[in-house]
Amino acid sequence: MNVNLNQTALYTPPQPDATDGMVRQTLATSLGYVDGAFGIQRILADTGIPIVDTYYRQSLPGYASLYNQWQCMHVALHDTANTEKQAFFAQASAVSKLLGVGTGQRVLELGCGLGANTLHLAESHPDVDFVAIDLMPEHVKRATLKAQGLPNARFQCASFEDLPRDLGSFDVILAVETLCYATNLNRVAAQIAQHLRPGGQIILFDAHRRDNFDSLPADSVTATRLYEITTAVTRGFHTDGAWERAFVKAGLDLTASDDLTAKTLTGLSSLHRRSMKAFTDLKWRLALKVMPRHLARNTVAGLLGYHVCFGGGTQPDPDRGAVRYQKIVARKPRN
Repeated sequence: MNVNLNQTALYTPPQPDATDGMVRQTLATSLGYVDGAFGIQRILADTGIPIVDTYYRQSLPGYASLYNQWQCMHVALHDTANTEKQAFFAQASAVSKLLGVGTGQRVLELGCGLGANTLHLAESHPDVDFVAIDLMPEHVKRATLKAQGLPNARFQCASFEDLPRDLGSFDVILAVETLCYATNLNRVAAQIAQHLRPGGQIILFDAHRRDNFDSLPADSVTATRLYEITTAVTRGFHTDGAWERAFVKAGLDLTASDDLTAKTLTGLSSLHRRSMKAFTDLKWRLALKVMPRHLARNTVAGLLGYHVCFGGGTQPDPDRGAVRYQKIVARKPRN
């Protein structure tokens, strides 16, 4: 975790990326920006401290009005031909593919945020019953207001660490960038299995540390820990393979474990470029000083997400990333 701050503070003028025209900084330069604006060690001091509630309360204005027009609280997954909306709802589209035909189907979303995925799916599948839970009362309140006119969508405050028994059983359980906060994977996986109908499936989208994380270059490890903390995952992302093992231990059959990191490049590069303004534009730099702490620190996550997944250079290389973005699917046996 030792970062040469004298080196990272050096400014490197942005250079166009030869492959896609994106302007990106090197990791050394990005870390220099972060240290100058926030102090790397001050951010790292939050390691292990529970800040989820404070983070989401302070970050709500950013997710509600700045990040994207649909209020999705996750990364976009771009294919070559899809639109921005399709990229942000790629996770929801994967759920649609798991749904069969006929009535009586039920879907549960864990950690739904402002409800974008559930609302999108409920509108597209009027014969399917959707239930979504989130810890934050304000998230649930806003999502419920937006669900007026959608009788098949319901939101409630609850934790996936202790799923209410009266939720019932489901054909699909969806978790988009929320199970990274789980403290006991085996317990959560067992509860998910209990709430799945025979043949039902859990589909998870999330970032996971590579299994060789601790042996990666110090700057990459530091950038990842900064990214984790500034997205409120202060205990760190789970390691690649951990959820697969937990689901199998819970009696589920693993049906997919896919690396989708390449699909995050467009979105993470865009966030990287947008976040650079916060560190290089005087008005934005002054604004950071008066913003709530965790709202301001989202610029750190925006700046470093590209490096965490694609390495320290201006040319993306997923093999040099410290984190993989994955889709994991597991099915409950029918007998």
